[in-house]
Amino acid sequence: MYKKRLAVLAALTAALAAVYILTLVFDPARRADAAFAWLQPRQHELADRIEIAGPAGDSVLIRRNNTWLVAAAGNEYPVRQQRVQELLAALSRRDIYTLRSTSLQARERLGLSAGTASRIQVRGGAGLPLVDLLIGASGAVGREIYLARADEREIYSGEDRFTRFTDTGTDFWLDFRLSGSAPRTAAMVQQAEVNATPANAPPFAYTLRRSGTNWVLHGNETTELAAIRVEDWLRTVLEAEASHFATAQALPPAAITGSITLHFGDGTHRTIQTGTLEGGSTDSEPTIGAVVSTSPLVYALSPRTINRLFRESSEFIR
Repeated sequence: MYKKRLAVLAALTAALAAVYILTLVFDPARRADAAFAWLQPRQHELADRIEIAGPAGDSVLIRRNNTWLVAAAGNEYPVRQQRVQELLAALSRRDIYTLRSTSLQARERLGLSAGTASRIQVRGGAGLPLVDLLIGASGAVGREIYLARADEREIYSGEDRFTRFTDTGTDFWLDFRLSGSAPRTAAMVQQAEVNATPANAPPFAYTLRRSGTNWVLHGNETTELAAIRVEDWLRTVLEAEASHFATAQALPPAAITGSITLHFGDGTHRTIQTGTLEGGSTDSEPTIGAVVSTSPLVYALSPRTINRLFRESSEFIR
């Protein structure tokens, strides 16, 4: 009986100690729910710079001519525009947040101090801050995290909508698609010209032309092609992505070993040229660069991507 009472007293003591510790972090008298957004939707048009700091490094997004770019290593690179809109939407979403504390000591315990917190700053106009949000540790319930404005004492908890933007680094924002952000589909392509000089195979060149719902091989129109194979390959070309941006400033004409030109129904065309980059080889394999007629950048492609892009015409024959 004595041992049972002792166990009960020990359990009560532990519970009271836990409550006491929590009161050091949270201020129950100030705890309350409130619905608000960190950024007002009308401020989206004002935003021209977003600075993100997180465990994977810092990212700086700059808006020029209504297009978002990433500033890195003295250059500016294209951004997946939809992801910036998703971030602004998350900041502008009116959610319910719980006020947890106004204690400066609580900031450190909850991962909101200067050395540990992730941070999202949105600026507009002459660098004026539209929002300066600190993202702290995970909460005790579900996907909650602790949040605070950098210039205010209040600490809130709410659903985690932000760590996907702060924990992934600059590559999360970069748009490595060779086609860029302009929407193009296989149905828009009317003609495709392919030239290739493979390193360990004979060179080949051919032109595919749309003929109604079918495709024909220029100069050999009687050969029956599998339209579905041609359309699948066109989607591969239009959706191709680089592994990263190359440091080279250009792809020398003498280095070009392959090209693909797509002609669209609106009269425009896009050409992809590929070749080995000078000084970009490693002991295992060379660095294959690509330039696109619609972009000044040099992309670095994997051998797998090259093999998927440059297919011989025989692969389309039914």
